[in-house]
Parts: sequence; structure tokens; C-alpha cells
Amino acid sequence: MSKQFKIIMVIAAVALSGPATVSAKDISFTFIEGGIVGGFVNDIESSEAVTGSVPLDIESDADGGAFIGGAWQFGNKIHLFGEYASLGQELEIRSGTSNVAGEYDVLRWRLGVGYQYPMSETLAYYGRLSLDQLEFKDARAAGFELDVDADDSGIGAELGVIWAATPTLHLQGHTRYTSVGGIASSGSDPFESDVLIGVNGRWHFLPNFALVTGYEFGKITTLNLGVRLSF
Repeated sequence: MSKQFKIIMVIAAVALSGPATVSAKDISFTFIEGGIVGGFVNDIESSEAVTGSVPLDIESDADGGAFIGGAWQFGNKIHLFGEYASLGQELEIRSGTSNVAGEYDVLRWRLGVGYQYPMSETLAYYGRLSLDQLEFKDARAAGFELDVDADDSGIGAELGVIWAATPTLHLQGHTRYTSVGGIASSGSDPFESDVLIGVNGRWHFLPNFALVTGYEFGKITTLNLGVRLSF
């Protein structure tokens, strides 16, 4: 992850040192983007469906990984989109007087279709429907057999707004629902639904290229930094 972070920082430094007179395209729903992502999974220590029936004093800590996403607009107001993220999570298991460190992986992706409604050249509303997938896998901790392996899929929906605050700065906010949003608090299913709130920003250092960053708060909270190519 450190190598990915260094690449992003080099791009940012070059962009910030260049002229700030570039002009972005109109709000675009045809793009590809990728970068680094960090995240935190809440409430894993309380779920027997994920950790098994043996009670353990477990704490999950944030770690990082990578993401990629994109969209393709066809017609005037319809677009297809997809997102994929893979991030690690650190584990701390307390057993008696000793602590054991471990880790596991979190995979999230979603595919769907969206409808955008431009109010003006600088403001657009959009809605999306998607198929969402969440998976926990490859838990490892010396001396413990952990059952932190689960996956499930379900429907998702999103409502958002994009505002071109300046020719080079675009801001975005959204609220989305997913039926596989995080650790289930009860029942036999490993995951349960969640409503997430997100904010994103894009700074176009070239007409088709932008630095992107986003924060999404929910049962799985994420923060990302990357680069977007718009078409």
C-alpha cells in the first residue's frame, strides 16, 4: 500500500505545482478511477455468525487496500457503473494475559444502473440501483482457528448530487442503502442492511484527469484517494 500511496502523492505534487487554469469537462458519467482506500469494520467482536460460537475478546482495527471503479453513460441520462474495493483489517485477540495479532480481508463490489438528471451545466442529481456483494475472508492469527469467513449479496440504492463548484472543482454528496452493509447484530446471517452517507471531491489538474477523494460513513467506514480519467 505504501507504494500506491507514494504514486498518488507524486501525482498530487505535480498537479499542484502546475498551472491552475485548466478547465474540466461538464459533469461526466463516463469515467474510470482507482487508488488507495482505508476502512474500518465496526462490531465484528459481537457477531457469532462471523467469529463462531466460541467467545473471543476480538478487536478489529483499520487498515488499507485498493479500489477501482468506473461508469459508462449511454443515451442522454442513463449510465452503467461498477465499483470494487479490497482492504485488509487488523485483528487483536485477547486471551488471558496475552494479546495475539492477526488480520483478515474485506472485499466489496457493486454493479448497477443509474439515471442522472442535469439541472444545469454545473448541477446534476442522480439515482442508482445495484447488486452489492460483501465478503470477509482469509482470517489468520497464530494459535487460533478463526471463522471470519462469510459472504453475501443483495440489492442497493443510491441518491446523490454533483456540483461543479468551479471549472476544476467538483463536489459530490450521496446517501445509499445496501442490504449487505455490515456485521449483523443478531440472527444467523453474517451481514445486515445499512444506510451510508458519503462525500466526494474531484480536482481536475488536466481537463480529463482529476485527483479524487471520498469519505463514506457507515457500519463499514471508508476513506479513499485516487485518480480519475473522464471521457
